[in-house]
Amino acid sequence: MNKTWLIIKREYWTRVRKRSFILMSLLGPLIMAGVGIMAVYLSIEEHEDQKILVVDENHPVFTSLKSTSLIEFDVQNIELDQGLDLLNSSDYTALLHIYKDYYKIHAGALYFKKQPSFRVQSQIERAVQLQGELLKLSEFDISESDYRRIKTPFIMQAFKYDAASESSEETSNLPAVVGIVFSILVYMFIFMYSVQVMRGVIEEKTNRIVEVIISSVTPIQLMLGKIIGIAGVGLTQFLIWVTLSLSLFGIGQSIVFAQYDASSLASNTNMTAEIAQEMDKELAEKTIRMGNDNNILNQIARVNFPLMIGLFIFYFIGGYLLYSAMMAAVGSAVDNDTDTQQFILPITFPLLLSYIASFVIFNNPNSSIAVWLSIIPFTSPVTMLVRVAFGIESSDLWQVWLSMGLLIATFITMVWISSKIYRTGILMYGKKASFREFIKWINY
Repeated sequence: MNKTWLIIKREYWTRVRKRSFILMSLLGPLIMAGVGIMAVYLSIEEHEDQKILVVDENHPVFTSLKSTSLIEFDVQNIELDQGLDLLNSSDYTALLHIYKDYYKIHAGALYFKKQPSFRVQSQIERAVQLQGELLKLSEFDISESDYRRIKTPFIMQAFKYDAASESSEETSNLPAVVGIVFSILVYMFIFMYSVQVMRGVIEEKTNRIVEVIISSVTPIQLMLGKIIGIAGVGLTQFLIWVTLSLSLFGIGQSIVFAQYDASSLASNTNMTAEIAQEMDKELAEKTIRMGNDNNILNQIARVNFPLMIGLFIFYFIGGYLLYSAMMAAVGSAVDNDTDTQQFILPITFPLLLSYIASFVIFNNPNSSIAVWLSIIPFTSPVTMLVRVAFGIESSDLWQVWLSMGLLIATFITMVWISSKIYRTGILMYGKKASFREFIKWINY
């Protein structure tokens, strides 16, 4: 046991002290936090005001098109060619062309110099649609004030009801997105560090260092020491990433988003200011409050990060031990990286399949394929995180425990099988290994 511990310490400290490890441990959180802050920032803010020239072939139907805080409309009675020339020679950012006979085809086109965000395009569509609806009110003898009372937004919040406790809990899709992110991290870490085990074994074998080491320790001690040592490296890097990423994201959120108050964040709802003025005061306040509850920052705060991090650590360790044991066996049986290609694809195919399937599970977490992939040990490290992020029913918790139990049993079995291949292949040179040879070595 002391010899195994010495190998673990050697593998761990050798890799942790490398410049590449330190660099990736610092750059990873910066990139992750930067991407997260930018995604949230772009979702609630448009940097550039838009000045849009409107070419209305139904003139003067849309002359009273109402501008917004981001968009200024300038409606002119000109031809499209003239409008495009004016767009090129002026400070207009885009040209909106409303086709003739709008009330029949309800269509138009947007020409721009720099592509506006999806939010801006949606606001343009809503502004034109609203104006078209207001102009048709006279046909039905409806006043504008009555129309505003009739056309009100519908905001739906999703709640999970528990019949046993007769209580309900609000849900959102953001935890599922977090689950996808964690599953991608599991896939990346398992693949990256299990390959490091294989290459470390190949390097020691080709340099003949293993012949010296094997005189002092048994092959199983050497293999387990290498696997556990590199697992510690991966776990250390993950904990650094999580700690720094959450810290940087929190700092960035407090700095970048301090300028936004509740009313500005509530603009993510489809309720316009005009409609809010016509609504009952209490109802309007409730609608704005619901908008605040649904904004992305509050949804992030509701994610159960301790649970997700705990499951990540378990499934990373379990999945890593499973795949690294197989990779160590492959590394012991070959003489160079080129010979590993025929073995890597069959071994990593279930891992790749689970990565692809996680995006399918995102759309239907309770499907039969989702349940089976989250239980099978070769795919569960990636897929189970997505299911748990959505929320597992109490009646289905047995699936989580079964998944964990099978993963532990499978990696123990795989370590035993791989150790038999390892002890034979580690001292064998100049012979092309095959799966048939592996079976022979297991039976020795």
